[in-house]
Amino acid sequence: MADWQGNDCRFVLVGTSHSGNLGATARAMLTMGLEKLVLVGPECSIDEQALAMAAGARDVLAVAEQHAGLVDAVGDAQLCLGLTARPRRDGVPSLTPREAAGMIAMEPGPVAVLFGRERTGLTNDELACCHRLVHIPANPAYPALNLAAAVQIMAYEILIASAEQPAEDNLAVRTRRAEERLATGAHLEGLHQQMEWLADHSGYAARAPREVMLRRLRNFINRARPTVDEVDLLRGILKRVLP
Repeated sequence: MADWQGNDCRFVLVGTSHSGNLGATARAMLTMGLEKLVLVGPECSIDEQALAMAAGARDVLAVAEQHAGLVDAVGDAQLCLGLTARPRRDGVPSLTPREAAGMIAMEPGPVAVLFGRERTGLTNDELACCHRLVHIPANPAYPALNLAAAVQIMAYEILIASAEQPAEDNLAVRTRRAEERLATGAHLEGLHQQMEWLADHSGYAARAPREVMLRRLRNFINRARPTVDEVDLLRGILKRVLP
């Protein structure tokens, strides 16, 4: 298998309510060489139906991580992508699966690809954890793509994009990106919390719908993909003005 398997790419299912979809996801992933599955929320329960749908991919379910909340599930991710039926949201750049896969292939650190609930997808707050959104083009008259199908499309594009990258070029880019030390989700969360406190206590949050303003602020910071040093610089300045 190609060098891309060294990438730490995980698929994160948020609030999946039909256990059969867990097994179908595991099967779709393993077919394309992906084995890291993360389940978020109490709805994600591995039962006999999930195991039956997984068929020969039961080992993916056996080692799947489980988290109560999304923040913990993506805390160590340097790149977080969220699949959504909405092509653009609050200024967050939107990619096709092929564009997203090319981005993943070049990432040196942990990557999280988020898939939402079967009926309602990812919430606005969950999408606000993402650096980029991924939109799968579909028939506008019937854009009903089920979870396992979306997983299969994304997994296939990751396999192809990674296999097409020359090993030497791939390694060189990933080495350079690793030296940049991009901030992880957990590192950014600390900055987000400081900015939220500042917005509230400065009175700025009262000027507009608070949740919308905070979400747009998060999206602005996430879109920039700052390094650890840049986040530390901002947090250092904020500490001078926060109690």
